[in-house]
Parts: sequence; structure tokens; C-alpha cells
Amino acid sequence: MNSVLQCLSNTEPLVKFFLFELHHHQINPKNTYGTRGKLAMAFADLISEMYLGKSKSVAPWDVKN
Repeated sequence: MNSVLQCLSNTEPLVKFFLFELHHHQINPKNTYGTRGKLAMAFADLISEMYLGKSKSVAPWDVKN
């Protein structure tokens, strides 16, 4: 999981997509077959914390759960 998150967090178009909050228009909270956007929101929070947060390290607990 660590390697995948490192790769994703260093993919510039993907990071911009989440940092500029463009993902909000793509989430379907009523979809009963998926995570209802919970995974996307957790990943967005992780990216935000990694790039805009003040911590030197970040634990991806919400993404894992």
C-alpha cells in the first residue's frame, strides 16, 4: 500500500485533481455498489495533508479503512 500511495501522490495530474477539489463533481454518493465516495474523499484528505499540511509524516489510516 505504501508504494501505491507514493506513486499516486507523485502523479501530478492526479494530485492537482484532488488538491483543486475537482473530484467533488465525480463522486456518486448514492452508488450502492461502490464506496459512495468515501475512498475518494479519504484519498483527497491524505493528499491535502501531504501537500498542504504542516506535519512531516502522514499516516493513511482513513484510506486503509
